[in-house]
Amino acid sequence: MRYLLLICGLSVNIATVLAEGVVVESAYIREAPPGQQVTAAFMRLHNRGEQDCVLTGVATPVAGSAEIHDHSHENGVVRMRPVRGIALPAGVSLELKPGGYHAMLFGVTEKLSDSERYPLTIYFDGCQPVHTDAEVRSLLR
Repeated sequence: MRYLLLICGLSVNIATVLAEGVVVESAYIREAPPGQQVTAAFMRLHNRGEQDCVLTGVATPVAGSAEIHDHSHENGVVRMRPVRGIALPAGVSLELKPGGYHAMLFGVTEKLSDSERYPLTIYFDGCQPVHTDAEVRSLLR
């Protein structure tokens, strides 16, 4: 019984430590259209730490490179442009979503199929990188 309580106590402490930095929720990669080697990744980021962060990049083994992009409409034209970073102050959440900030994945090395999961690493200035898995979502979903 003592060992069970000790293990439960350690689990609570580990969860608390993990929740003190940036937490990633609902990370997903959009399934690329047939023949395309470019797609995007989306997620919610919550800075539960006490120090400010700047989102600077994303990496996954299924893409040759990745960039953080902003999405805008100018004179009836949709434009996506890379950004160097996005501020994520302590206590604030940020959503990377279609039509807004997102991660562009270039040189996708394999066919990404609906519901598969792939590793994704999110990089910051001022905070530790976060490793997560992102589910592939079909264009039809």
